[in-house]
Amino acid sequence: MDIYVRTDETILIQTDAYYEEQASQEEVYLEETEEGLRMILCADDPPSPQSECVNKEQGEAVEELITGDADDPPLSEETVREMLHICPE
Repeated sequence: MDIYVRTDETILIQTDAYYEEQASQEEVYLEETEEGLRMILCADDPPSPQSECVNKEQGEAVEELITGDADDPPLSEETVREMLHICPE
C-alpha cells in the first residue's frame, strides 16, 4: 500500500498489488474451508443394516429384470454381465 502525504492529509492509494494480495488471501481461505467441508461430508459412515438390505433387494430386482423369465429369449452371459456392470472373468 502506498501512502502519500500532502498538506496535513494522508491519502491512501491502494494499488493493484494490494487488491491482488487480498484476493489471494481470500482464495486460500475459501479453499481451506471447502476442503474442510468436503472432508466432513465424505467421512466414512458405516452403512446401516437397513440400507444394506435395501441395496441387496434392489440388486436382486435389477438382476431379475435383466435376466428375464422363461418366456423371454435367453441373453448371453456376457451381455448379462455388461448390463450388471460385472467384469468378465
